[in-house]
Amino acid sequence: MSKKAILLLQFRENNLIARHEKNCILRSTGRENHLVVKNIFSDNSKFSKGNLLGISGIIIGGSSFNLSEKEGQLSLLVKIKKIIPILKKAIHFNVPILGICFGHQYLAYILGAKVVRNNSRKEVGTYEVSLTKAGKRDFLFDGLPKNFLVQEAHKDSIKKLPSKAILLATSKTCKIQAFKFKNAYGVQFHPELNTEDMEFRAKFSPSYIQGRKIKFKSTIFGKQILKNFLSLLQ
Repeated sequence: MSKKAILLLQFRENNLIARHEKNCILRSTGRENHLVVKNIFSDNSKFSKGNLLGISGIIIGGSSFNLSEKEGQLSLLVKIKKIIPILKKAIHFNVPILGICFGHQYLAYILGAKVVRNNSRKEVGTYEVSLTKAGKRDFLFDGLPKNFLVQEAHKDSIKKLPSKAILLATSKTCKIQAFKFKNAYGVQFHPELNTEDMEFRAKFSPSYIQGRKIKFKSTIFGKQILKNFLSLLQ
């Protein structure tokens, strides 16, 4: 059976980071020649429902854009809001979607939740997350232990789960680490990144580090999560 095409939806202003994100997704999924990339912030062509033709799944990547800080970012916010109806339609028709970090928050935002800045929930480094009872039963986390390490780099967080969404994973610092709504999943962490990737990204995000020396630990279950997601594609 031929592999199905995946749409990687990016929200990147920095082209170097956009390429790095794409390469990390390719490495982690093995979907070279089956990955369609659309950067909403830099592509000149418009994103429309026609972009979903032939697409069997969507991965929404990270971003330096913060939904909690809209001032000074209005032009980007317009682009973000413009594609919401298209993604709502994809959710309605049960297209498998995986939102990563910003993508996780964006999915919740689309579904009516608030994304806020709460420094007590900020995570930069390697953290342990725990699956809920629903998470242990969900196919996305098939083959994973109840507790496992993940790579994190976020300032914003979801204040409260969207209506009818199911909490799948949590952590001591940030309660909503993963959720599900129909066939759309959000994960606050980065399953596609390893320690070297995190160290590379940290060089471009000094405001996240703030002079602290952060040692990233090895994580081994990210590829399994992505493999499980790919198994959902029809």
